[in-house]
Parts: sequence; C-alpha cells; structure tokens
Amino acid sequence: MPHVAIERALIAAACLAVAAGVAQAQAMYKWVDEKGTTHFSESPPPEDAKTKTKATKVEPKVTPPSSSSAYKDNSEAWRGKDAEFRKRQLERKQQDSASSEDKAKRAHECDRVRTRLANYENSHRIYRDNPDGTRTYMEDAERNAEISRMRDQIKQGCD
Repeated sequence: MPHVAIERALIAAACLAVAAGVAQAQAMYKWVDEKGTTHFSESPPPEDAKTKTKATKVEPKVTPPSSSSAYKDNSEAWRGKDAEFRKRQLERKQQDSASSEDKAKRAHECDRVRTRLANYENSHRIYRDNPDGTRTYMEDAERNAEISRMRDQIKQGCD
C-alpha cells in the first residue's frame, strides 16, 4: 500500500509544478508597426506609436522543459551505471576464479599431505636417498614428530 501513497504524492507534486508554471506566465502583446515589423512584448505598444493593426493580447503556451535533454542526461547516467555494473561483474568473476584456483591448490596440497601421512603411518622404515646414492633412515622419534606435524597441517588447512 505505501506504493499507492507515493504515486499519489508524486502526481500531486507534478500538478502543483505545472500550476505554478501557468500562474507565472505573464501576458504577452503582439502588434505590427508602420514598417510591417511584428513585435512581441510584455507591455502593450506605446500609445503614440502608429500601428497597422490593433495590438492583440497573446497567451503564451507553457510547455514543460524538453524531455530530450533530460533523456540524454538520464541515458548517460544509465550508461555509467551499466558500465560500473559490468565492471563489478568482471571483478566478481575474477575473484571467484581466483578463489576457485586457491581452493584447487589447497585441495591438491591436502591430498599430497594425506598421502604422505598414510605412507608414514603404514611404513615401518622411512628413508631418504642421499645425493651419493646411500640411504639415510629416519629415527622413530623424528618419524612420529613428522606424523604429528602432518596431522596438525591437515586439521588447520583441510576440511
């Protein structure tokens, strides 16, 4: 129901604006002088002036301002708003794609950590290959610390 009240108020305001414009319209006079020149003025012709015809009172027509300039201003505003909207859409798409890339990277890292954790938990002896071709075996305490670190990493960064 508030929409009806707003519409009525807007119609009343428009009527008052038009009525004010009509009320401010002043009388206009039109006459032709002895040389045949047509004159328009707000005051009647001077009494001593010789006129070919009698001065006639002209009622000016009050027209609202041209809507074409308002339309141009309005269309420019809409073009600007549309450009801003498209820019926000593009930024949102870029953010969404960046966040989906981040999610994919995190998921890949979580899978890698889970696989390594499973290897550490299911293997009895973990070793590392040295550059010279020899193997270095991991101590049990070091292995347990590594398992604990990977579990914490999964708790913090993985779902």
